[in-house]
Amino acid sequence: MLNENKGRGMLFLEIVLIYPRKGRDASMTSREFISREGSRLMLGGKPFRFGGPNIYWLGLDENVGGVDWPTEFRVLDALDAAVQMGAAVVRSHTLAASQGCPKALSPKRGEYNEEAFRRVDFAIAEAGRRELRLLVPFVCNWAYYHGGRETFASWRGLDDPGLFYTDRAVIEDFKSYISVVLNRVNSLTETAYKDDPTIMAWELGNELNGAPAEWVREIACHIKSEDGRHLISHGKQFELDRDKLGIEELDILDVHYYPADAVKLAADAADTAAAGKVYIAGEFGWPEGDLEGFVRHAEEDERVAGTLFWSLFGHGDGGGYVPHYDGFSLHYPGTGVNEEIGRRVLRLREHAFRMSGRVVPEFPLPEAPVITAAKEKIMFRGVAGAAMYTLERSSRGADGPWQTVFAAREADYDMPWRDPLRAHSAKAWYRVKAHAPDGRAGAYSPVYESEVFTPESG
Repeated sequence: MLNENKGRGMLFLEIVLIYPRKGRDASMTSREFISREGSRLMLGGKPFRFGGPNIYWLGLDENVGGVDWPTEFRVLDALDAAVQMGAAVVRSHTLAASQGCPKALSPKRGEYNEEAFRRVDFAIAEAGRRELRLLVPFVCNWAYYHGGRETFASWRGLDDPGLFYTDRAVIEDFKSYISVVLNRVNSLTETAYKDDPTIMAWELGNELNGAPAEWVREIACHIKSEDGRHLISHGKQFELDRDKLGIEELDILDVHYYPADAVKLAADAADTAAAGKVYIAGEFGWPEGDLEGFVRHAEEDERVAGTLFWSLFGHGDGGGYVPHYDGFSLHYPGTGVNEEIGRRVLRLREHAFRMSGRVVPEFPLPEAPVITAAKEKIMFRGVAGAAMYTLERSSRGADGPWQTVFAAREADYDMPWRDPLRAHSAKAWYRVKAHAPDGRAGAYSPVYESEVFTPESG
């Protein structure tokens, strides 16, 4: 599931990354690969089950007025939100499904973009440091901003995307592309992707509805010929791809549900387990339908290895949440403007912890926000897990005394905030703190000394 955006960003940037970063030390990350025993995923000799989000844009984004790499802040913020929601696995298309535009991993046939790979290196490394596992598709069925089947066909001058499955030159191009991705050595961890247990499984592609069985087998065999330790997943939109259940090289079958449907979930999980394969719900719509029935059945049915809702977005670089208008975008803990939506968001958090067999913990205290501007309007970056913010102003100095401008105001899209009490020509100092969904507050931000402004200059 994605929205089409055909904008193209052209600016290439260099980044310098310093390791290790704040958060869990890399030594804490489990280095075991997730394996399969029949219809169960296994880790450390125990069944591995999970809940989590799709964060499709971690490697390449469409929500920035064009196509560009997401900033480090946005990647970290989204991964931190996933952890707070109880995620054990994140599915992300653009960590490998990235073809045909200037900032893609492969802008043109046989050409590769080192800077794009460095951005993917960063996302994979940071997921690993948070002990998250990744499910990564190699291509998309649809012609979206990050490329798809038709991109590979067009590189050979073919107009029919269906030839992706049958034209020998296109098939070999795709296999060569996969090999480059598998053998990429992460510039931060110095580990080849094919040797990195952070990746739970490779998915042949997102929603490859019409993939012939012989093509699925050939591509799966190609992956396993170069990468014998990762699992391989294959999925179809809306229904189980039953004629692929007998393909020995496949480990996981992935089905997508819009809306979430507990009856279909149960039937698909049963059929997949009977064939000795692992079953996951790789996408599901959460805002409407019987979400409670869907997640409750998944929690109770051990044949369901995992569920991944569509899809998580975090905070914007300039403040507020990043908007995305497909009707399924989730902001955690959310804006609070709709009680039912807020309840569903928190139910997804509870579900993820339960799927992993963990007790649902209390909400962690949010970290301190950072004010980035305070002139006529106040701008600050939100923090993962914050449901509300308290903004305070002093007119005397950085040590106060402090006057409350907004008390526990709900996190929202309306950023920047305007201080209704501030005089135009008065100097002011601001600080802000974030509140967890239960109301408890974290630390204050560093004090920000504002500029003096007049109506003409402000």
